[in-house]
Amino acid sequence: MASTAARALRAAPLVVLLAAAPAFALSPEKKAEAVALRDLCKADYLKFCGFITPGGGRGLACLQRHVADLSPACRDALPRAEALRDAAKAVRP
Repeated sequence: MASTAARALRAAPLVVLLAAAPAFALSPEKKAEAVALRDLCKADYLKFCGFITPGGGRGLACLQRHVADLSPACRDALPRAEALRDAAKAVRP
């Protein structure tokens, strides 16, 4: 059985991309895009931001602070991740 910390680490990259916005606010296409973006940034997130508690935009903010150190794929994905987060927030009830 995985520990709570291990489960949080596995889930953290998706939380980073969606910030605090609920996943139900995204269409299936945008959810798929969020998963693809998560995969692009997973190694960078674990390397630079694995110590933070996910949620509330902390993970995405951490990646932004390390933008110069990120892999090119993750760095290029950040603006789209921010747009997905903003889109999810905009449709929140």
